[in-house]
Amino acid sequence: MALPLQHKHKTLFAIAIAGALGGPARAADAGAVVETAPMLVTASRFEASIDTAPVNILTITAQEIADSGANSVSDVLRYQAAASVSSLFGINGARDRVDLGGFGENGGSNTLILLNGRRLNDLDLQGVNLAAIPLQSIERIEIVQGSASVLYGDNAVSGVVNIVTKSALDGEAANASVQYGSFQTRRLRANLRQMAGDTALSLSLDGLKSDGYRDNNQQQDLSLLGEASRELGTAIAGLRLSANRETLELPGPLNEPAYQDDPTQANSHDKTREHRYTTELFIEGERYAAELALRNKHQELHSPDDYGGVFDSEGDLRTLSFTPRVKRQLWNHALTAGVDAYRSRLDAGATYRSPSFNSDSNQQVTQTSTAVYLADAINLTGRTTLNLGLRRQLVQVKADEVASGNDRRSDGINLWDVSLSHRQHDGATHYVRIAKSFRSPLLDEMWNYNTGTLSLIKPQTGRHFEIGSRMRYANGLRTSISLFRMQLEDEIAYDLAGFANVNLEKTRHDGLDWQMRLPVGKQFSLQAAYAWRHATYRDGLNDGKAVPLVPRSRFTLGQQYAFSADSHLGVDVIYTGSRYFGNDDANAGKKMAPYTRVDLNYRHDFGRWYARLLVHNLTDVKTADSGFYRSYQPNPYYDYPLPERALYLQLGASF
Repeated sequence: MALPLQHKHKTLFAIAIAGALGGPARAADAGAVVETAPMLVTASRFEASIDTAPVNILTITAQEIADSGANSVSDVLRYQAAASVSSLFGINGARDRVDLGGFGENGGSNTLILLNGRRLNDLDLQGVNLAAIPLQSIERIEIVQGSASVLYGDNAVSGVVNIVTKSALDGEAANASVQYGSFQTRRLRANLRQMAGDTALSLSLDGLKSDGYRDNNQQQDLSLLGEASRELGTAIAGLRLSANRETLELPGPLNEPAYQDDPTQANSHDKTREHRYTTELFIEGERYAAELALRNKHQELHSPDDYGGVFDSEGDLRTLSFTPRVKRQLWNHALTAGVDAYRSRLDAGATYRSPSFNSDSNQQVTQTSTAVYLADAINLTGRTTLNLGLRRQLVQVKADEVASGNDRRSDGINLWDVSLSHRQHDGATHYVRIAKSFRSPLLDEMWNYNTGTLSLIKPQTGRHFEIGSRMRYANGLRTSISLFRMQLEDEIAYDLAGFANVNLEKTRHDGLDWQMRLPVGKQFSLQAAYAWRHATYRDGLNDGKAVPLVPRSRFTLGQQYAFSADSHLGVDVIYTGSRYFGNDDANAGKKMAPYTRVDLNYRHDFGRWYARLLVHNLTDVKTADSGFYRSYQPNPYYDYPLPERALYLQLGASF
């Protein structure tokens, strides 16, 4: 169950179309493209050049991550304007939510996160734990903006984030580092990539312990990521293992007077534990690929209240998946076909104990999802490509021991995607696309821990319209612009009044994304990006009102300067605009304040050794990017405060 956490538009579309299709052609006169386009896998589920992708895509390399002020995967995404990252606890990205399309509180359920092409989104509301991915293990991160439901199915409504890890097949390496910083934060990282005969072995470890910024905010996190692989002709096959153990104290939100008085105080004594384990067999080739994975997750929540009672909940989620696919070239058709099969079972229980009242509720819910898909990239003229995609997905849900209501549901969903892309002689690529997306309700969006009832809400569906351009020039400048509209029906969200998840009235999500990267000489580089979001209800009681927790504007600026070959300074600036508090669907209250955050990163190399200084929130602004509105309280505004200025010193070595 989720916790509380028209004419003008037509004119905007016309302006964006003119800028995307007319502007690049004029700008390209400055020079021809000379660099090779980067390779990616997210947009087609096979490795392909970014030039052939009819989507807005951003690739972040390991070097760009090292040059930034990022201390976690959440930080890397936060530095991208299109990725709105909401944090509740402020340390290491624990339980952070990533929103690519202006969904606010539900952003994490509408953004698909992949690790080496395998989905990390679970079928419960706990969401993806980005803190479980060691930062030093990452080769690159690919962010695809826009629906990818035909290729990936559930959750890929507003986009996909694919995290690709390093392999010893790409080069051997070994490194380790220790870090100490604010809030008694201690961290150990180690990474090894080694060839053992024909077998490539990789192992990454990341251990963190922190008291946290606030009271009752301690965090302990240990993550392991391992891979053993070898080449089989033109394919690579292997085994991937991952494990994560996390203990996290939850300080809760603060109302406005408490926040202004002391943002470090706690409003809760809750504590949660989580263990995750994954085993994955994989094979990746030029014409075929497949993954067979088993994921296990155990969660515990201990929540004492102020009246002598204690609420405890516990859940086990097991997911088995098999995702084979093939790629074939027939005349001018590049065909990709595949099957996605998932079976998940959630065993959940909750108890409440107090001097005057005791209750227990238990539930077992099983979801089976089977899909077949076909994508066809048709080369029309050598530079113009028509992309067609179809997907048929069957989702079946069955619950045991239901106190009341139905115990099963079956939905068959047809999805499609049509795009047209054209690459000019100067290298600029323009595209337009329309698509249909969907999202199934999560298992504990249907299950109510308090009442023991199951509400089989309908899947969410949407129609997508997008237009955009990408350009690369001889001077190293790379820029892109895209404009999208999503019209959703039955969007799934939490209803505070009914204490249950429901299907909302129709909604609309409009957005504009612009990004630019420019090297200036050999010592200086600049990245800038802007994201505009306008999410509104388009029917019902709140017709025309803004969807809460969606900032209208985000702007990011990254600057890197190399003083010498051994000394580097990076500065990252993030501006997040105002937005309504969560639950304020009627827009009755005030908005959360906008804020600008500045992070600094300085690194100096001493041969094989290096020292790195991170300063987060350099200007020491009081910030919160998540909060909610309780109209029935005398002080109705509640925030999750983020840390004040924080310093971290890291010492490391390569072997």
